[in-house]
Amino acid sequence: MKRLHFPSFIVGLSFSFMVLPPVRAAGPVVSNIRAAQRSGTHLVDIHYNLAASASCTVYVAVSDDGGASYKVPVFTLTGAVGPGVTAGNDRHIVWHAGTDWPGKFTSQCKVKITADDGITPQVPPTRPPPGPAPAGFVRIPAGTFVMGSPTTEKERVSDETQHTVTISYDFYMSKYEVTQREYLEVMGNNPSWFTTKDGRSKPIDPDLNRPVETVTWDEATDYCGKVTDSEQAAGRLPAGWVYRLPTEAEWEYACRAGTSTPFHHGSDLRSGMANFFGEQEYVGGTGSVRNPNGTYLTRTTTVGSYAPNAFGLYDMHGNIWEWCLDWFGDYPSGNVTDPRGLATGSRRVHRGGAWGMDGRLCRSAARAGAPPSNRYYVMGFRVVLASGQP
Repeated sequence: MKRLHFPSFIVGLSFSFMVLPPVRAAGPVVSNIRAAQRSGTHLVDIHYNLAASASCTVYVAVSDDGGASYKVPVFTLTGAVGPGVTAGNDRHIVWHAGTDWPGKFTSQCKVKITADDGITPQVPPTRPPPGPAPAGFVRIPAGTFVMGSPTTEKERVSDETQHTVTISYDFYMSKYEVTQREYLEVMGNNPSWFTTKDGRSKPIDPDLNRPVETVTWDEATDYCGKVTDSEQAAGRLPAGWVYRLPTEAEWEYACRAGTSTPFHHGSDLRSGMANFFGEQEYVGGTGSVRNPNGTYLTRTTTVGSYAPNAFGLYDMHGNIWEWCLDWFGDYPSGNVTDPRGLATGSRRVHRGGAWGMDGRLCRSAARAGAPPSNRYYVMGFRVVLASGQP
């Protein structure tokens, strides 16, 4: 087999790709696979030839142990990958390795590309192993839903364009936002503002079961990586599974839990139903409604303080904004499967609203984005456990 050498990643990776022989499907043939780091970047350029009589769905998998397993997280791909790839030479894929797999170093990588023309799928959907969900997680089943908001939803924003999304795989999502206690145990520090004072600097009792906040997107993904490494080392993680942030589509699908109303519990968000700026409620069919007697805590609350949705997820509306995996951008048009947002951007998605937000900003479809380096006391996250390449 041909071995390709190229310089180390500036994120700490050093690849020596061992290119596999051509992979035959029921018709399609993938050959001449080449991979190289783009100089001075976190990107890997992957090229291949595809012979096929029909358009194919192309999959990429990466191994860090010489091909014994393909468990490297490969999420952020652009180019000739996914559905609708046509035959031709020098098909090109860009893998954003610095985003998906930061700080890693190995010389035993292999890249595998497979193509499926719909006759004989080569990469069947990965499902969670049998048995109950891990402690603190709920199982989210594969399914199809309408993402975004209808034009009749009051105070919606134009970037909430409705489109049909299929999530083709089951995954697990944490019941609660990551707590200060959990973050402290994994990362060794607690960056949160809400430890001994509220948003007006008035004293509050410490509570490590409040959600961690004042974390950047990079710190949230670092947390996920550390948990993945720890669980893999302990033998508690199935091969190919990782802890990570949810995609924006996964987040809204999980939040809605089969509903199409502005909130997973119905059309209204009234004071006391979630931790938000309760003086500015939301009423379906009307929009924002002022309530001078509404509750405004000026801080986060202990996770799980309000009723869960039908999937058993807590605090999907309010408490803290939750970072998502995607770059913020316009939604795709038409029906899509397993979308992962833009390949690059300047802002990362966050969802769900927060303790200081009006009710309208806590809607299931409400979107927001911030630079990944943003650190503010309304920003936190929850995690999913999923196959590295659904």
